[in-house]
Amino acid sequence: MADIKVVTNEEELKFLYDNWAMTWEGLREEDFDLALEKCGGEGAKGYLISGNTMNTLCGLHGSNAYPEDLNIFAIYPFKGLAINWGARWMYDIIDNNARREGYHPFEDLSEEEED
Repeated sequence: MADIKVVTNEEELKFLYDNWAMTWEGLREEDFDLALEKCGGEGAKGYLISGNTMNTLCGLHGSNAYPEDLNIFAIYPFKGLAINWGARWMYDIIDNNARREGYHPFEDLSEEEED
């Protein structure tokens, strides 16, 4: 199995957010190596975030929360092919969840609401 880092804290998640990591929600564990091989750029690393960790770090609740055991798999750096595989930018996932929750782990949404 490829080198995969388990993301456990806000700093690690913010790295993926800031670097627009390519991310799959619900990727099966048996597909991690193939995703890295086909979509990873030079020196790519895989990052695994559990649904529970994403819920905790991003303040997700109710129907917006992920199943606790869901695999959220990110690659950085990546090749453009990842989009063809149904991947999304990590920032897009976090920003969309933040709009629904009214809470963003990396930005103060109150400033946006005042505009």
